[in-house]
Amino acid sequence: MKLGTRARYSLRLMLAVAKLGVEGKPVPLEDISRATKISRSYLDQLTVSLKNLSLLRGHSGRSGGYTLGKPAGEIRLAEIIQAAIGPIAIVDCAVDPNLCPQSEFCDCMPLWELVNRRIVEVLDAYSLADLLDRDWLSKIRSMG
Repeated sequence: MKLGTRARYSLRLMLAVAKLGVEGKPVPLEDISRATKISRSYLDQLTVSLKNLSLLRGHSGRSGGYTLGKPAGEIRLAEIIQAAIGPIAIVDCAVDPNLCPQSEFCDCMPLWELVNRRIVEVLDAYSLADLLDRDWLSKIRSMG
């Protein structure tokens, strides 16, 4: 399984806003683009779903830009990924067994559901604030 650019870039966008948004000051899209190396046009697309779920807040005007929709510690990584790509599913039937005519008889289904559930649990266990914490990052790197 591989996360696509929408999920990865949405997370990078949110991290950039959290890092650059000092004292709640809105971060212009140009600054986010420069910090993340993601094109402004792609960032425009990504902000829509993040704003729709109130993870990002847009501010218009000369000193406009984006701020986090809530504190970084309250934004779960699963929320960001799901805002970008929808429900997390290693296979479609892991989220909705009705999508597969074989799901009733599939011996693999319990495995897909377990793997999917664990991925969501891990992403839901951590917040955007965790990714900003250098000590937490060092701890996670040493686990691998």
